Amino acid sequence: MQLLPDVYLLNGFAYATHANFYLLSGDQGNLLIDSGTFPSELAMAEKQLELWDISLDQVDHLLLTHAHYDHVGNAAAIRGRGATVVAGPGDAEGIELADNRTLPYVGYPVQPCKVDRVIEDGETIEAAGFDIKAIHAPGHTDGCIIYEVDHAGRKIWFVGDVLMAPAEDFNAQLGWEGSEEFDRVTYIESLKRLAGMKPDVILAGHFIPYLRDGWKLVGRAYMKALLEWRGPRQEPGTRVEVDSQF
Repeated sequence: MQLLPDVYLLNGFAYATHANFYLLSGDQGNLLIDSGTFPSELAMAEKQLELWDISLDQVDHLLLTHAHYDHVGNAAAIRGRGATVVAGPGDAEGIELADNRTLPYVGYPVQPCKVDRVIEDGETIEAAGFDIKAIHAPGHTDGCIIYEVDHAGRKIWFVGDVLMAPAEDFNAQLGWEGSEEFDRVTYIESLKRLAGMKPDVILAGHFIPYLRDGWKLVGRAYMKALLEWRGPRQEPGTRVEVDSQF
């Protein structure tokens, strides 16, 4: 599914699968943002790309938003086809070890994958003819990265699970709370910072694409976190006991 010029949704809500992942196709190559969970999803993505005469063998970079299994499940397979793998601090180690940061206890262990570049906040990746800025937004995981690209007259954010827009009400939803490193205090601080920015398009790891006024969704996500999570004042980094139900 083509969402914008050169921007494709390859899996997820529109294909009745769990997690979205995306392709950016530029004049100097192609890159993926996240990789889905199962080999069958990769095969489905390959089939979709045939419509535009693109192959996953032509993917130069795989940018991972965070370490959870439903976003990194096919990372090793994609790297094996020649892609350079990029991830954020902390999460990169989890991806390489396939440890609890990838959520194997949920029931979907993943194959370890070498991370070729650990991207830090504010750094830029030059890939496929795009300049892509990394925004570190911890809380859902320690290494959550938002990838920002200015393209087609819009500021586009690939946000993973930092914030999402469910189709039923178009309101904000926040990332799952069951990972070991989930931290409400840190998450709220990340959302506060993000709320001061002005993205146009939000492409999340689940649910629908948000193709205009993305900054409104960011603001609603920050408000939701304040209303639902804020309690007695805690020191930054304090771990909060959460419901472990998936």
